[in-house]
Amino acid sequence: MAKKPKPAADDDVSQLLKHLLAIELYRSGLSQAQIRQRLRLNQNVVNSMLKGVSRHVLVRTNDAE
Repeated sequence: MAKKPKPAADDDVSQLLKHLLAIELYRSGLSQAQIRQRLRLNQNVVNSMLKGVSRHVLVRTNDAE
């Protein structure tokens, strides 16, 4: 029996979850090489996912008070 192809939406969700996980791992201190190994991704993909991401989470405060 042939396997049914997965719906494209499943692939989109999977990629989004990997992207979010890569950001969280990066912010927790892992290097791009470590993230690549953990998520089994190409180094260029990891680099693209993390482009513009800061290691530090900025917290906004309400200064209008």
